[in-house]
Amino acid sequence: MGLKKLLTKGLSLLLGGIFLTVSSINVASPFAYVTNQGDHTVSVVDLATSKVDATITVGKAPVGVAIDGLTNRAYITNVESRSVSVLDMLKNTVIFEIQLEKVAPVGIALNKSGGQLFVADWYHDQILVIETDTYKTISTIKMGVAPAGMVLSREGASLYVANRDSDDVGVIDVRTHQVLHKIPVGKHPFGMSLSGDGKLLYVVNVESNSVSVIDVRRDVVTATIAVGEHPYCVTTNVDGSIVYVTNTHEDTVSVIDAKTQKVTATIRVGGTPEGIAYDNKQQRVYVASWMDNALNVIDAKSNKVIETIKTGAQSRAFGQFIGSPTQQ
Repeated sequence: MGLKKLLTKGLSLLLGGIFLTVSSINVASPFAYVTNQGDHTVSVVDLATSKVDATITVGKAPVGVAIDGLTNRAYITNVESRSVSVLDMLKNTVIFEIQLEKVAPVGIALNKSGGQLFVADWYHDQILVIETDTYKTISTIKMGVAPAGMVLSREGASLYVANRDSDDVGVIDVRTHQVLHKIPVGKHPFGMSLSGDGKLLYVVNVESNSVSVIDVRRDVVTATIAVGEHPYCVTTNVDGSIVYVTNTHEDTVSVIDAKTQKVTATIRVGGTPEGIAYDNKQQRVYVASWMDNALNVIDAKSNKVIETIKTGAQSRAFGQFIGSPTQQ
């Protein structure tokens, strides 16, 4: 066989091997991991079928969710048991319980590689940094008063923390674990979300009934948008053109046009809506209802609730609660 034919055959085999390697990784349909604070469980909802696939018992009073789809791990903060439950997303089981002495964990986030877990300690005004391979706390970062929601910047260099009782957003250098500065916002910031392009950070101000818009390139507030009564959490669609905010005291979701920064629609949902997330594959918005123990499904095209999925008691789903496990 000539050199050219040998090279061609070798390239074909190589490409074939690459194809087989890539195709062997199967990304499952997205699932929602809904924390139910009232019965100490997580409802795993298959978004393709709108069915609860599993109910997992975790620590006491679960609140926050962070998902690493590459390692098939979901991390759940449990306020009353002062712990973080580590879930295997393929088996729907708890594989480890990270005990946190004298800590009240609420918000939770992962760094870009998934190697470090950031946990907001509500009572002691600090952020814990935990290694995900050893489950050991390697650092504590002093923060503002009552840290809650956390969001990683798109490139992964900065971590934004909503400090509810000091009315600001702290900015942490993820590499050095140092606080860079704090950005004043409205009263009682809680839930946060990055825009689709990663340039804007939306911060919900619970007591101000508003959303602060932060330009993350300069870390300054560029606008404040009035929403419903006692807003709690926020999300955006993929391109960032539409923003959705849950309003807990009026059982609604405010729909905001990001360009005009105006509310264009108000959607009636279940009682006391808290966590909210957008799924691009389904083009739907998912809202956890604390009072109705359910996950409301909103069609993003019509802005109408099209389905209600029963979950556990006092559903919260605070943080990144939608993810797709991968199967080798």
